[in-house]
Amino acid sequence: MNRITYRYTNLAKQALILSLILYFIMRAIIMVQIVVYRLDGYYEATNVPLTILMYGAIFAVLILLLRSYTFCYAIYGKDKVTYYNRLLRREKSFSLTDAHLAVFDSHGVKFFAEEHADPRKDRPLFFLPFFRGGIVEAISIDRFFRTLKDRDDILVVKTFQALPGYAGPWKILTIVYAFIAAVVFMNCSTPLTVIIVLFQSR
Repeated sequence: MNRITYRYTNLAKQALILSLILYFIMRAIIMVQIVVYRLDGYYEATNVPLTILMYGAIFAVLILLLRSYTFCYAIYGKDKVTYYNRLLRREKSFSLTDAHLAVFDSHGVKFFAEEHADPRKDRPLFFLPFFRGGIVEAISIDRFFRTLKDRDDILVVKTFQALPGYAGPWKILTIVYAFIAAVVFMNCSTPLTVIIVLFQSR
């Protein structure tokens, strides 16, 4: 059995999420200091249970975003493909013998029963996405493409030159992620200063 996996979109996005986690960790430390030191004007206005719940939700979402690409994958053999979503605890299987057309487009792989099906209008029998919390791993999807090309009963069509998510506009998105990550990281200096001042005042 062969496996199709996903990887994080780019390092800049991971850096952005890690910067956000660091920022909120510092904010959480400040809240702990307010409660422990019972700072006048702040301690009375702090709702501890709600604060804990809020920061717990923030950290859960950020960690989920950081690792979301690991929740989905696909396994295929000679005549069967199974797609798994561990987060939703779902799986969907498809027999390759039912398909006569496989279209690799900008969103994923679509399988159709008829060789002359129109990918823009007809509903596919099965869809394997390229994007699920990240982008499909290039080597594994290329191996899948070559496996399908070796079959005599399936016509394989590819509508792109470079695998979606690895070139073109995605490089611009990487720059945007990097810029926002830098801004968030620089903003970490403010809560860090507050933490140091509160420690020194006690």
